[in-house]
Amino acid sequence: MEHSKVTKKGQMTIPVKYRRRYVLEEGVVVVFEERKEGLLIKPLPDIADSAGALSKYGDPKKLIEDLLRERETGFR
Repeated sequence: MEHSKVTKKGQMTIPVKYRRRYVLEEGVVVVFEERKEGLLIKPLPDIADSAGALSKYGDPKKLIEDLLRERETGFR
């Protein structure tokens, strides 16, 4: 079992095998979740990674046209 020691500033080193496995590189934001078993630390998904994920559900040009049409209707 891997372990790490918490410093007086609350910092600790995540063992390299876990940093590699979970892609915990410099600048990655992690979240802490309390569980019955203990504390879960996991990377927070980057919203940029999901860009375009919903594009299969609609046509961007049609969406913009609809939004502009609604805006014109709302101003009248």
